[in-house]
Amino acid sequence: MTPVIGMYRPLRTPMHRAPAWFKVTLLAAVAILVLFVQDPVTSLGLAAASLLLLISTAPPWRPALAAVAWTLLFAVMAAGYQFWRGEWALGVDVAADLATVVFLALAVSASTSMERMLDLASAALRPLRRFVPHETIGLMFALLIRLIPEMVRLLGESRQAAMARGVERSPRAILVPTATRTVGFALDLGAALHARGISDAAAAEADSPLDADAPRADEVPASRRARREAARARRGRTR
Repeated sequence: MTPVIGMYRPLRTPMHRAPAWFKVTLLAAVAILVLFVQDPVTSLGLAAASLLLLISTAPPWRPALAAVAWTLLFAVMAAGYQFWRGEWALGVDVAADLATVVFLALAVSASTSMERMLDLASAALRPLRRFVPHETIGLMFALLIRLIPEMVRLLGESRQAAMARGVERSPRAILVPTATRTVGFALDLGAALHARGISDAAAAEADSPLDADAPRADEVPASRRARREAARARRGRTR
């Protein structure tokens, strides 16, 4: 499983007890704030606070260290480019801003289950339910997140198989089996969804009218004919 997806553990830390909407709002607010803060000292303080917040979630140390190491590597590369241009303050600010956002995002991922994140996405789309099938969108997010570690696993197995055949230097020996098995996994997943009627329910939801109480188009002519026939019957009785 990929590091970010596999970092969540059900604990009782303050970040775990906070609602998902609060953590996502905090992440968005901090991401916007770092765009306007140009002070290196303030940026370093925000980065340190985000790192402490990540540590407070008690994530599994291996994926957490891997994510932090990659973040620091890209931050050093971004800062090095600015140092090469002679802009030391900007280099520190860019590196600290990158670390702040990534560390806070890791803290949110480590303290929020995927189920709660999908529920939040469905709730956020609920006001648009007349135009967007929010439950179907939530299912799409769930399938996408499930597909990411599956593709990583398939790629690793294809690489191991290529190494066993002695062709690990050939991209075709790795990419072609991975692509073939990924397509097969997608077809099996689609067949499973179709067998459970999920795809038919999504199609019916997408084709449903905007107002459930409004009559369907094929019902309008029938109702008009019924009214005309009732009017003729009344005229016949009066005669």
